[in-house]
Parts: sequence; structure tokens; C-alpha cells
Amino acid sequence: MSARLSLALLLLAAPAAALSVQEARDRVVSGTMKYLNVPYLWGSEHPKIGLDCSAFVRRVYADAGLSLPRVSQDQYKASVLLSPKEVLPGDMVFFAMKNPRTARVDHIGIYVGKGYFVHAGVSHGVHIEPISKAYYQDRLIRVLKYTGF
Repeated sequence: MSARLSLALLLLAAPAAALSVQEARDRVVSGTMKYLNVPYLWGSEHPKIGLDCSAFVRRVYADAGLSLPRVSQDQYKASVLLSPKEVLPGDMVFFAMKNPRTARVDHIGIYVGKGYFVHAGVSHGVHIEPISKAYYQDRLIRVLKYTGF
């Protein structure tokens, strides 16, 4: 095989152009819907059995071709600070559920727009909630964006 033919075959096998930031965000948001009603199971990364909150977020991002650490505290550390007016669908919402006064991250969801986020909650599995609900407002730490956005 000639060098030119080898190069041509290699180029044909090359991956398609990278997603734009907007395309990646859209995939993250639409990807959350795929997991609605999956039960919550602490420590699980398997949607057929159940997902915990950080596994849900990691899987949705992975489905969009993006890489995140496994646990919510590491996902928090690997994200970029936003001002409230910069928050967009696809950003990550971090909470302190166990002890809101500590501001220690122990829960995560994905903001999907219009005041709603999707998360894997203990009592309802993966579902949509309004971020304005007092329960979540009391526990909200910060909304951050994926490093690549």
C-alpha cells in the first residue's frame, strides 16, 4: 500500500470535528431526559440498576463526549466558577444536603433551563425539580460550568 493511500485511509478513519460548546451543552441537557425515572442507588453507576447523583451527572456528560471525575466533590473542584447571570443549561448545580450549614458538597444535578434541574434524588430517583423550591435553595452551594464550556 502506498504512503498516500495509507494517509488517505487514516484521514477517513479520523474522528469528526469536535462538538461546539453549544452542541455539547444541548447534548448534556437532552441527555438528562434519557435517565428520567432511573432509581437512586448510592455508589451505583449502572442505569439498569440505579444511579447516584454524581454517577448520573458523569454519565450524562460522558454520553455527550465530556469527561468528569466520579464523585460530586471532585466534580465541584474540576468545574469553573460562574456568576448567577452566566448560568446556562448544561451547567452543574451543587448542594450541601446532609448539613446545609457546612457548605460541604454532597449532591449534584444538571441545570436544564427555565429554573429547573435534573438530579438523582434518594426518594424519587432521576427526576426534574424547580431550583426555586425552598428545600433546594436552602442547600444550594453554587452553580458551576464544565471546564470545557
